[in-house]
Amino acid sequence: MLFIGLTGNFGMGKTTVLNIFKNLGAHTINADELVSELLKNPVIINKLLRTLGKKILIRRGGKVSMNKKRIADIIFNNAQKRILTEKIIHAEVIKAAIRLKTKITGKNPAAIIVFEVPLLFESHYEKIFDKIIVIYCNKATATRRLVAKGFFKKEVIKRLRAQMPISRKKTSADFLINNNSTIDALQSRVHAIFKKLNYQRVFNSCVPESLSP
Repeated sequence: MLFIGLTGNFGMGKTTVLNIFKNLGAHTINADELVSELLKNPVIINKLLRTLGKKILIRRGGKVSMNKKRIADIIFNNAQKRILTEKIIHAEVIKAAIRLKTKITGKNPAAIIVFEVPLLFESHYEKIFDKIIVIYCNKATATRRLVAKGFFKKEVIKRLRAQMPISRKKTSADFLINNNSTIDALQSRVHAIFKKLNYQRVFNSCVPESLSP
């Protein structure tokens, strides 16, 4: 089994790469999907309400839910609240991911599991992964892609500034994926990495335990 951390900064293509890995046969875990589930948890909701206030709630037809956009608006305009929110959310995301990892490896001990973690380095989760992949592109490219998806340029800039510089993340990666060009080029790079991961997985399974590092 290999547990792979996939990270990068806002708008640099993490989810696209995760989907390519999935299509190649890897088991994938999406942090955003885990967050969406956590935001339905009453314990998490109460913690966030105490941190961010009642404005993060949406009431429709007698039902109450969390407004992710409003949460983002608050935390990317208030560094202290962002840090507190990340502490609440990200520890629970990792716990949920570890549970999924255990479930996957119980069924397939030789699985390659790729977990998309936006704040992998910021939250100091490097040690839980066998390998780390960093996807990157320049800020202008990321901004252009995000604006095309409907984000405001000012919002993009705030989010990018709130994250660790991608240059620092690149220095701690086992694999780098340059996403400055086409989707075909991106797929080619992911295929090459997946081939190397498969080779390592097979090699690890063939090495007697007494000879393993």
